[in-house]
Amino acid sequence: MSDPLLRQWEMLKLIPRERKITVKELKNKLEGLGFSVSRRTLERDLDRLSIPFTLEVDSRSKPYGWRYALNMQPCNIPGLTSSEALTLVLLETYLKTLLPVAITDNLAGQFSAARQFFSVEHTDSKLHDWLKKVKVLTPGQPLLSPIIDPHIQRTVNQALMQGLQLEMDYLAANASQAKRFQSVHLQGLVQYGSVIYLVTTINDHNDLRLLVLHRIKKITLKNEPLRNLDGFNLQAYIDKGGFGFGKSSQVITLIAIFKNGVGLHLVETPLAKDQQIGRLDDNKLQITAEVLDTPQLLRWLSSHGADVEVLGPANLRHKLADHHRLAVQQYLPQN
Repeated sequence: MSDPLLRQWEMLKLIPRERKITVKELKNKLEGLGFSVSRRTLERDLDRLSIPFTLEVDSRSKPYGWRYALNMQPCNIPGLTSSEALTLVLLETYLKTLLPVAITDNLAGQFSAARQFFSVEHTDSKLHDWLKKVKVLTPGQPLLSPIIDPHIQRTVNQALMQGLQLEMDYLAANASQAKRFQSVHLQGLVQYGSVIYLVTTINDHNDLRLLVLHRIKKITLKNEPLRNLDGFNLQAYIDKGGFGFGKSSQVITLIAIFKNGVGLHLVETPLAKDQQIGRLDDNKLQITAEVLDTPQLLRWLSSHGADVEVLGPANLRHKLADHHRLAVQQYLPQN
């Protein structure tokens, strides 16, 4: 993009108020948004816009840093409505990690304006109360989000946006030393709970591998186009059990008895469209449904303990029995 007015407007939105930003940083962020601009052009833009937009430069040492004057309001979205402010606050709270870093940087001013809309300007609005009364939780034991290196996340975002290969040092969960991957071809990005996964192929292989973002120790964006996997569809991959964390994607007919109210939620949130429910008595439901046979299914059934009995298929029943038998043995007194 070469429109100078659009470029200048995006540049103004990237300039922070709380800290200073260098021309080099601005140039990198604008290029991440698709603008091609020279350092000298940016310097001229900043000089021209400094007075009307109350920009100040710290020229005491190089590289010089720019920001909005502390006693002035930063450049915000014109005419921000309450519905737009609410949407931006929820977007920042729950989906920020899935946005390209360049877009997040571009929206920093809007996010700040939206927070100010509710925390300062409209503290008595009904939508402000709405934010206090709605939350998003993930099922299972709550876990803190892992620490992610911003540079690594930015590089992964660039690779996905620009369709380029990655080179990285990756430390697997059960490894003591990082492994070097020369060519990582990023096919998709998925947030699963608080963890972000890279759906990839490695080097010349066609088999899909899941890499965890926070386990990448070192990364380089290569100036080589990635190799797209023929026919790959991220949603289809998920639907076929790609995030069951196992190689099996075989469809089985699960038949199980749920006791003591454990299966009541399956009446409203079924396991599958073909699910059938039979009420055996006041405390027992028999559920029949076609599901994918994955390690995730085994863990979910195991989590209900004695309140679930798998009747079929036989191999799944035997797996669950062995799992519970080993669990019991861990709690038996040692001789």
